[in-house]
Amino acid sequence: MVNQQLADGRLSERRKLEEMSWTQIKAATDNGQKTVIAAAGSMEQHGPHLPIQTDTLLGTFLVDAICERVPGMLRGPTIPFGVSTHHMKFAGTITLDEACFKEVVRQYVESLAAHGFETVFLIPSHGGNFGPLGQLEQETGGSIGGARFHAYSDLMGFVSVLNGVADSDGITPAEAGVHAGEAETSLVLAAHEDLVEMDYAIEGYVGAFGDEEITRLFRDGMTALTDNGILGDSRPATRERGFVYRDTMAEFLVDWIRERMP
Repeated sequence: MVNQQLADGRLSERRKLEEMSWTQIKAATDNGQKTVIAAAGSMEQHGPHLPIQTDTLLGTFLVDAICERVPGMLRGPTIPFGVSTHHMKFAGTITLDEACFKEVVRQYVESLAAHGFETVFLIPSHGGNFGPLGQLEQETGGSIGGARFHAYSDLMGFVSVLNGVADSDGITPAEAGVHAGEAETSLVLAAHEDLVEMDYAIEGYVGAFGDEEITRLFRDGMTALTDNGILGDSRPATRERGFVYRDTMAEFLVDWIRERMP
């Protein structure tokens, strides 16, 4: 049976590791496909209208779009849990602490490296993951298990790209928000419209959001700024804008990736 499997091992048109057999993955690496990109999401509250899997779902949605734009790149499974301690006052949130999250990422990359992958890109789709991923890249010198490791870690850079899309449609940064507001709600409408309950889409915190507010949020939790779990206003969201957000962010991150490709 194993010999037959090996004989059948061949390059696959699939680019998502979880959909490939081990023989197809081995054939891909043997053929020089040795770069993987994956998202690091979370399971946490996203207001009364979005599912707790929002960040994990959107991470996959975004990274699929990136993978389509970079020939030869394979997409790894999205890491479903992240650093969400600041959301724990809302029911359903599941969190890892920073040390555990970084260890999960380290072992994820080590596993890929052991199978012949040489470069791994991690894209955070949850705000609490940006800092720990940046720390891990610094701590490891950008090398884990012999593979090059690159993590996007500029949270406000990420947000600024989304704000640029919002502004073109007359949506303010406060409305677009950084959590479960117009931007994320539009993205989920594009990715999985059936999971959005727009009847419960409401306004959340729409005040200033700078360094002081970010510090308060991570120190004291989301309830320091919002009692409904939303940073932004989810009501103006549209499915069409969600695709524009996804494609614009994908193009931005493709440029970032190409600067770091071997």
